[in-house]
Amino acid sequence: MALFYLVRHGETEWNAEKRICGRTDVPLSPTGRRQAEKLAARLKPVPFEVLYSSPLERALASARLLSSAVGLEPILEERLVELDYGQWEGKTLQEIARYDPETLRAWENDPGAVAPPGGESGAAAQQRVVSFLDPLAGRHTRGPVLVVFHKTVCRLAICHVLGIPASQYRRRLVMDNAALSVIQSQPDGWQLITYNDTAHLSRTYRTPSARPEQF
Repeated sequence: MALFYLVRHGETEWNAEKRICGRTDVPLSPTGRRQAEKLAARLKPVPFEVLYSSPLERALASARLLSSAVGLEPILEERLVELDYGQWEGKTLQEIARYDPETLRAWENDPGAVAPPGGESGAAAQQRVVSFLDPLAGRHTRGPVLVVFHKTVCRLAICHVLGIPASQYRRRLVMDNAALSVIQSQPDGWQLITYNDTAHLSRTYRTPSARPEQF
């Protein structure tokens, strides 16, 4: 059984402005870099076996900050990229509601089956990220696995772990920037250990000095 530490990247300017960001390569904001640095300090004592990252800049920049703490080079994995939001990229939900309300309503009712115009459905995104994660369970057995990626695909991965339909990922799960979630492989699937943990971003959080966190 192996532990998988799933990390959402730090904040970007589009995140702060609540703009939809899928495949657009928006960099980390100064706030996002600080968030990733705090997470890196928290995870430094953990003896990771391997570090995987989405190749999109906001995830890769976060992974590189983590890399300097855990001593592993990120391995890029295309299946970890964010959901493709097509024509909705860079827009807010309020803006989309003004010019495409019908598609937006259909997507909000079932984001698993409905794709943004020119984009990707939640079910399709879930299928590709799960096709990456599931085979890793038996491949990495020496230490925990660190994965850096994005809000939507991480939530869809957690839906897979919990048996929640992809159609409900937006209703059932929230996820903050630089949040940590931990799952553990089991003989019959996965177990969720912790979800959307942002304790490291608190002003009162004390970074562990030597002993790795036990989940």
